[in-house]
Amino acid sequence: MTSRLVSRRSFLTGAAAAAGGGLLAACAPMATPQVVRETVVVKETVVVQAEPTKAPPGSISIDFWYIWGGDGGKAMEAVSAEFEKRNPEVKMHPLTVGGVILDKTLAAYAAGAPPDICDLILCAPLAARGALVPIDDFMAVTTVVKEDNYFDAQWDGTKWAGRRWGLPANEGLGWLGLFRNRGLVREAGLDESQLPQTYEELRTWSQAITKVDEKGAIEILGYSPAGMVNYPDCASVVMGVRYFDPDALKYNLTDERFVEYFYKEKLFYDDVGPENLADFRASFSGQAIADPAAAGKVGLWTTGSWGPGYLVHNAAEGLEWGVSYMVDGAGQGAKPFFAGTHTMMMLKGADVEWAWKFLEFSSTDEYIKMVYDISGFIMGTKSFINSLDASTLYPGLEFFIRGLSEGTRVWGLGGDPNWYLLWSEFFNINEAVGFGQTTPEEALANLQKMATEELDKLIGRR
Repeated sequence: MTSRLVSRRSFLTGAAAAAGGGLLAACAPMATPQVVRETVVVKETVVVQAEPTKAPPGSISIDFWYIWGGDGGKAMEAVSAEFEKRNPEVKMHPLTVGGVILDKTLAAYAAGAPPDICDLILCAPLAARGALVPIDDFMAVTTVVKEDNYFDAQWDGTKWAGRRWGLPANEGLGWLGLFRNRGLVREAGLDESQLPQTYEELRTWSQAITKVDEKGAIEILGYSPAGMVNYPDCASVVMGVRYFDPDALKYNLTDERFVEYFYKEKLFYDDVGPENLADFRASFSGQAIADPAAAGKVGLWTTGSWGPGYLVHNAAEGLEWGVSYMVDGAGQGAKPFFAGTHTMMMLKGADVEWAWKFLEFSSTDEYIKMVYDISGFIMGTKSFINSLDASTLYPGLEFFIRGLSEGTRVWGLGGDPNWYLLWSEFFNINEAVGFGQTTPEEALANLQKMATEELDKLIGRR
C-alpha cells in the first residue's frame, strides 16, 4: 500500500568556516605582529514545500453500490450525505443496484469502470475473480477501525485465500432468529416458556397455529418454510455441518444432514399443500402490507436482526412478536446462531484512498447509529452494542445481541466464491422438493457437481 505524507520539508545547509593567517614584517624586527581575521558567514537556507492544494468541493467522485431500496436505501443515502459533509471535496453517488449487484459489479469491473465501493454479502465472489483490493495493509496502519471491536465470526465473510478484502458493515448482528406472532401463539394455547427446540416440536406448533377454510385455503399459516434458514450458511448452522470448507476448497452438499434438512422443510409444504402455500403468499401481493408475516397472518417465521426494526416500521397495528433460536436440526441441543453480515469492499481501479476513508467511516458508531435509526439494520460492533439503551431497543432485538455471545453454535459466512449461485439454488431446491418435483438426494448431487465444476474453473484446478 502506498502512503501519502501530509507535508514534506527538505533542508539545504552550509557550514560556516573561518580562515586566519599571521603576517610578519621580515624587514622590521621590532614591528608588532598583526593578526588579520576574515570571517565568512553562510546563511542557512530552508526550502519548505507548500501544503498540497485541497481539492475543490465535490471534485472527488465516489460511486457506492448496494442492494437495498426502501429504508435500507434511505440509510445508505444518509450516510453518504454525512460523509460528504465531513469531506466537502467528495461527491458521493449512492446507488441501489438490487439483487443483480454481483453481475453488474463484475461487468463494470471488466469494462474498466467499477464502482469505488460496493456492499455484498461476502467478499469471496469478487476477491476470487480479481476485482478487489485487499485491506490487510490498510488495517495495519488505521487508527479508526478496531479489529477486536467485531466478533470473530463477523470477519468470516471478509476472507478469501488467506487475506481480508473488506469490512463487516450495515447488516451484521445476526441473520437467523425464529420469530413468533405472540397473539397467534397464545390463541393456539401454546406455552411460550417451552419454545420449540427440534423440527418435530416446530411442526407441532405449526399445526396448532395453522387455520384453513373449508376449501383448504390457508387463512393463518403456522410456520413459513424456506425463509432465512433457506440460506446455505443458515441451513449449515441449523444442521451442524458447513456446506463449504474454505480451507480445503470443498463442497459438502451431499452430506446426509443436508438431505435431511430438505426433507424436514418439505413436511411444512405437505401439511398445507404446496399450491395452497403458493396461493397464500401470492394473495398479499399489492396489499398495503405485502408480507404475510408482517400482516399478522403467520405464526412462526425466520429472519434476521433487521426483522424487529422492519416490523416496527411496517407491521400491522397491534402485532406482537418474540424471537428465539431456530431449532437445532442436528438434534444436539445446540442454540444455532448465524453471525451473518454484509461486507463493504473496494474495487480495483477505483479511488482506493477515498474508498478506504468511507470504509473507515462505516466502522464508527456514528455511521452505525444513522443506519440503525433509519432502517433498523444494525452492525453489531461491540462498542455500538454497549452504547445501546436497552429500554429503547426494537422488541426482539435483544435476542440478536445475546445470540452473538450466548449461542452455542455461532458461525459466520464460509468464504464461498460461488455463494450467490448456492443461495439461489438452495431456494430452487426447497421449492422443487416442496412441490414434489425432485428429491433432496438428486437435487443436491446435481448442485454438488455444478458448484465443484464452477469452483475448479475459477481457481484453475482443472
